[in-house]
Parts: sequence; C-alpha cells; structure tokens
Amino acid sequence: MSDPDKVRDALSQWVAQSKLKDAHVSEDGQSVSLDGTTLPNEKLTITFGEKSCSYSLVSIYLQILDPDQGVLAYRNACKKYNVTDPVKTLDKGTILGYFASSLEQPEVSSAKAAEIAVPTVPVEEKPSDKLTEKSRKHQEHRSSKDKHGKRKHRSQDPKVKKEKKRPKLVTNEQLISNLSEVVDKRHLDHNLEKEEITKALSTEGFEVTPELLEENKEATQTITANEIPVGNSASILRAANPRKDLSRVLELYNDTVNPPSSKSKNSSSTPFSSGKPKNDRSYLVGKKPVIVVPKGMTAPITIINAHEFLANARFVPRDVMVKQGRQRTPATSFTRNVPMVGANGTAPLEYEIVDTPKKLGPDPREWERIVAVFVLGQSWQFKDWGEKYNDPVHLFARTYGFFVSMEGAKLPAELAGWSVRKSQLNRDKRGLDSVSFASFWNGLDEWMTVHKRELLPHA
Repeated sequence: MSDPDKVRDALSQWVAQSKLKDAHVSEDGQSVSLDGTTLPNEKLTITFGEKSCSYSLVSIYLQILDPDQGVLAYRNACKKYNVTDPVKTLDKGTILGYFASSLEQPEVSSAKAAEIAVPTVPVEEKPSDKLTEKSRKHQEHRSSKDKHGKRKHRSQDPKVKKEKKRPKLVTNEQLISNLSEVVDKRHLDHNLEKEEITKALSTEGFEVTPELLEENKEATQTITANEIPVGNSASILRAANPRKDLSRVLELYNDTVNPPSSKSKNSSSTPFSSGKPKNDRSYLVGKKPVIVVPKGMTAPITIINAHEFLANARFVPRDVMVKQGRQRTPATSFTRNVPMVGANGTAPLEYEIVDTPKKLGPDPREWERIVAVFVLGQSWQFKDWGEKYNDPVHLFARTYGFFVSMEGAKLPAELAGWSVRKSQLNRDKRGLDSVSFASFWNGLDEWMTVHKRELLPHA
C-alpha cells in the first residue's frame, strides 16, 4: 500500500477501531504495522476545517498515539525513530481534530451489525374501558407532577451546574488570533500616546503671539550669537577625565586674589618661564593669538581642516577636504567674539592658525602669542621647537594644551604626564562636534583670562 490517501484512510480506520496502540513502528522508522498490514512512511496531507498540513506517517502516528503527551516526550519519540518532520504545535490541533472525527463516525461491519441485539419493546396494555373519568384525570395530574419534579431536581443538581460553568475550549489558532488582536490594540494606544507627546513638544502645542516674537527678536539674536553648546545629556554626566577634580578652580582663585610679587615676576629672564600675566608684556596688546595644530597627517585636526572646526564647530575629515580640493589654500585666520577685559560684554578677536611655530620667526616675543597647542600625544611633535619649548611638561605649563581623538581610539601613554585637556569626536554623528568645540573654547577663554590677558580685547 503506497498511495498516500489509502495510507491515511487505513490509519483513520485503525483510530476508529481503537487499534492504534496495537500497532508498532519499525526500528528504522520507515513503516507502521498492524495485524499483518504494513503502512509505508508516506507524506500525508491532513485537512481539517480551513487548515491543511503535511507530515510523514510515523510523525502523525506518534502524535495521535498519545494526544496528551508533552512536547518533550513527543520530540524524544520522534528522535528515537529518526523522524525529521515532527508535528508543529500550531498543527497539532488540526491533526487531532481530523482523526477525532473518525471516532465520531465509526464504520460498522455487517457481521457486527448482526450481533447487535434488538431490544424488545414491551407492549402496553390498553387502558380498560372500566376506568372512570375521575381516575383518568388523576393519573394525568400525577404524571405531570412527576415530570415537573424531575425538571426541578435536575436544575438544582450541582453536577449540572458545574458542567454549565465549564469554559469553552480554545484552539491554538484562536489563541494566537486573540493575542495578535491584543498586541495590535496596545500598539495603537502606544502610537496615539506618542503622537500626543510629539504634538505637545512641538510649536503646535503652544500658543505663540507673533507680536511677542517680533518684540524680542533682537534680544533673542544677541543671546543666540553668544551661546556656546556645552554638550548633550550624556556628555554632561560623563567626566572627560575620571581622575579630574576641582583643584584647578582653587588655583585660578589663588592666582586672581593673590597675584605674584614683582620680585618673583622679574626672577626669570626667559619669555615662557611663567604662565602668569606680566606687567611688561604690553607689546602683546592688539596682537593675534596663535593656535598651533599638528603638522602630521595622522591627527584628526590639521592645518587643512582646523579652520572648519575652530570657526564653524564642524569636523570635516582631512580626506574629505582633500577630495574637495580645499587643502591647497586652507584658511589660517578667523574671528570670534570673546569676553572683554575691564568691561562686560564681548568683542571680536582675530586668531591665527599655524602648523609649526617656526613660521612666527626667531623673535621670542612673537612666540609668546601662542595660546593653544593641539597635540598628537607624541613628544617628537615638539623636537624642532627650539631648546626652550621642546619639553612638553614645561610647554603646557605656559600654553593651553588640547588633545582630540576619534571615539574609541586608544590614548597615547605620554599624555598621562602632560597638562592637556582631552576630548573625543564621534565618527558618525556630526551633531556632537559642538561638544568638543565648546570644550576647547571654554578652556581656552578661561586660560587666556588668567595667563594672556594682554591678547584679549580691552575696554
């Protein structure tokens, strides 16, 4: 017997005759036998209701052999007989429902039908004509009373009530459908809530008076022009250097309240012997502050893209600038508003960018215009800066050092002994460039207020 339909019908007949437990599967899992009849392990298609599924004979047999068995027990049985297509949980109801219908309509052979005894129906004797009309009414009343009592007794039976309270069985398909509806409703509520929040946070959620906007337009522009972003919600809570403390604030306070004596100011003859302002540096008034960037091509900030970062708060990778042809004549100066000395408010100050201090010439006074140095993290960057300035420790005691790297890059070991501020640039999110931009300028403005006041605008 190799026709799949015949194999399926034979299996249904075994189920109807309750002989399923007498059958057995071959050791190689390729057939099922019962009473000399062997069914091959064909692929059977089962259709019940509106759903169809296809599984091998042995897979179906092991499933319907014990409908109440757990998933793990069924899987172990399939593994024992090398079944490669065990019945899925979603299809279990379809297969059990199909073979359960075989039990509801069992086939009865002619021999069995002959064995069924026909019950004899007792012939009721006709009531005697002698019964009076009164006795007939009495019997009718008594029979109706018995029927009413039986109905009342049945309605009060706790077993009947218990059967009525049994919940309706739910199939796997109905359960999944109900869960899908619940999830869809939750998504709908979530989307509506999200739309309400978005609307409340947008300009549509507020009443704005045009006259009020026009009246404060000029003041708003002034405030926005002087605004410097300090970071995002993550960068504010995360310290750039975990070991950083507030000792720098105390140092600035002491430098301002207790200025050094004139004797200590004149004790050194070298221009960069002290980072504190000197009274005899009036030659720096009106000069351009100088920012030195690395000359190497491996640094994130070089002479090619320094202007874009320092002036426009935007980091453009060097290779992008080269492709655009902007490396031929890079901008080396820019102007920004800085706090004034001796008055409130700001004033424009022009800065100069160089990639080596040798461009300033041999005059030591010109070298004193250096206010900030972008560092590579390697001491060889300063090897040709002259005898007085090639030591990083002494150099960053007299200038503002700033180290910038790409996010995730390893910090050079030499940075640990240098007094420099560190910052990182995100590789993809250009909107976070303003964090490093603000970190640099906030630190430099603070440093110049204490150490190079002569270069700041005066009232």
